[in-house]
Amino acid sequence: MSSASLPDRRHVGFLLGLAATSLGLSSGFIWASEGRAVRVVVAASTAWFGYLAAHYAVTGRLLDSESRSTDGFGGREALDLEATWQYAAVVLGVCVLIAGMVIGAVYINRGDHLRTNLGGALFLGGYVIAHYGATRELL
Repeated sequence: MSSASLPDRRHVGFLLGLAATSLGLSSGFIWASEGRAVRVVVAASTAWFGYLAAHYAVTGRLLDSESRSTDGFGGREALDLEATWQYAAVVLGVCVLIAGMVIGAVYINRGDHLRTNLGGALFLGGYVIAHYGATRELL
């Protein structure tokens, strides 16, 4: 399903789900570095359920059906994309994802939840951009 055909409630579910995922990841990493195991479990659960909610909002399914083959790379066989913009989106998305990892790692070390969450948002945003470029689906 393309982003243009998503109703408003699905956009809201998508954004809220990814926000919960980002918050869970960023806080979970900081709490893990501080040895707070119970909080890490809560944060990891929040991240996972946030992703499931975002995925459900976009696709109407909690999980995708199995699409991998046993013969090679998978159901979509590497990146055989139809348009140049798709390759650019994949490259841009991966670059944003990597930048998010770097920013997140710097601020995890400083215990800064807000800026670590910025890194998490960039990481997830990069994933969404690359995924859309490769599949024409947000998630």
